[in-house]
Amino acid sequence: MGETAMRRKGLYRAVAFLAAAGLIAGACGGDDDSAPADTSEETSGEVEEAAEEPAVEAGDEAEGDVDTAIEEEESTAIYGGSISVGVEAEATGLRPWEDTCSSPCYNMMISVFDKLVEMNVSGAYVPYLAESLTSNEDFTVWTMTLRPGVTFHNGVELTAQSIADMFPIQQAGAAGSSAIAAANLATVEATGELEVTYTLTEGGSAFPASLSRAPIGMVFEPAAAAADPEGFSMAPVGTGPFVIDSRDLDNETTFVRNDSYWATDPDGNALPYLDSISFRPIPDEGTRLDALLSGTVNAMQTLRQGTIRDARNARDEDGADITLYEHQGNNVGGGMYNVLVPPFDDVRVRRALTHMNSQEQVIEALGGTGISLPGTQWFSPDSPWWSEKVAEAWPKFDFEGGVAILTEYINDPERSDGKAVGESIDVELS
Repeated sequence: MGETAMRRKGLYRAVAFLAAAGLIAGACGGDDDSAPADTSEETSGEVEEAAEEPAVEAGDEAEGDVDTAIEEEESTAIYGGSISVGVEAEATGLRPWEDTCSSPCYNMMISVFDKLVEMNVSGAYVPYLAESLTSNEDFTVWTMTLRPGVTFHNGVELTAQSIADMFPIQQAGAAGSSAIAAANLATVEATGELEVTYTLTEGGSAFPASLSRAPIGMVFEPAAAAADPEGFSMAPVGTGPFVIDSRDLDNETTFVRNDSYWATDPDGNALPYLDSISFRPIPDEGTRLDALLSGTVNAMQTLRQGTIRDARNARDEDGADITLYEHQGNNVGGGMYNVLVPPFDDVRVRRALTHMNSQEQVIEALGGTGISLPGTQWFSPDSPWWSEKVAEAWPKFDFEGGVAILTEYINDPERSDGKAVGESIDVELS
């Protein structure tokens, strides 16, 4: 594999926080910038290349002392080799229109399927299998031109009709139908050999985001899907960097290099670099880490703070360090108040309990000190959508201040829960 994702000579053992296999497969299939976009037609709804400057610089440290930035290193692409990735579960399925995916499933899918649009490092949506994407003034009609010369794994050429023929299959799928409704997508038409027109029921300036992920934006061969919808998970057909080779459920799924893949790296070298990539479901965290240390798998992914901590201190069977790519994901754990029921219908109670909650103590209790950051918003400091203003505005831990606010509510004769002045609030957590 080229050392764009795994930046040391040979196949070393790595642990990554969150989408490790996504990083690996993405590098094998070419990054966003390896697919040049034709953005010459300027309209208000055009998807175009953005500046390659992330909102948070690679070396910046955000709140707390956890630095999860991935540093870029100079390297030379190396062809050949195979890699085995330990994942936490078997894929739900490999049908983009039907199966709702978590990381293991999604990482398999992006090995075999390309997307019409990708997100670049700046968080901007740029054409990928598409060559251009523009909208009318009210964002109700989007016109996409496909990249020419792309073929599916079964040799069928990718055309606008392929995208149009995908639509009824997507409409009938569990994942597809809900995504289509959410995107307000009404029709998909082939209006030229490589031109696709999407019509929405109402204006949607964010529609390119729907084309950057499954189920709408992930391209599969519609004739193969229609011929055997159930069997498609065992023999998926896409345009991606890898082709399905074998699928042994709950044991191992292997993809081999697509020698006809259309994408190249920035130097014009054909992608992918790897000969093959395998995914092995290993649900138990400790067993998966042991498999990494023993060399049974070459890489793994995990969401568990304890596993990250163990991996930081681990050595493989040769005494070498484990290489970690840690990334703060865009996901925040928390609780919700039922604001329709006393006492949480009073903002003072909600504000008081927020001030009285020490996220640092919760993180410490969960074993995440030095790994996880306190949450102030849905996005992490690693995200281009991270907002410093939101982080600064988030209520700070102030136990005494929270007690004072709560006391004000408790001593209010008109408190919403109807209890006597001075009586404690009654809260049930579940």
